[in-house]
Amino acid sequence: MGVIQYHLYSLEKERKILSRRRGLYKRFYSNLVFGEHQLDILNVLSQETERDLLLYLISNPNATQKELSEYAQISAATITWHMKRLSESGLVTTKHERATVKYEVVCDQKEVIRLLQGFHPTVWDRWADRFANAVSEISSIESLNDVKDGKEERRV
Repeated sequence: MGVIQYHLYSLEKERKILSRRRGLYKRFYSNLVFGEHQLDILNVLSQETERDLLLYLISNPNATQKELSEYAQISAATITWHMKRLSESGLVTTKHERATVKYEVVCDQKEVIRLLQGFHPTVWDRWADRFANAVSEISSIESLNDVKDGKEERRV
């Protein structure tokens, strides 16, 4: 570990790589490939919960704190903590409407998806699996309703 740290810090000193600290983690990126905003996005995409919340907000604009809490299956207080971090990184805004808190993605959503596909392909696969499971679930519910409707017609 010491040898790796030495070389990483040497590359950083030579400005060949950049580092970003987020919480307990420090990540390293090529200095020539990414702009500052892209580094912020990649840093968020490296955190599972915040990545999932950001992707949920892209597909469900103006989601409420309650909706995010139900989706992620975490408490409202934890959602607030994660959303504060996303707001501080400039990717999400918070709207207070009456007694409801809503969130909206303010960064380039296409860039988020492009970076996700390019640098976190396994996440992209998991999201595709989730979508397929949701479609399958809906299909099976519709099939059950069709069967139920057919049985009721026979009784009449």
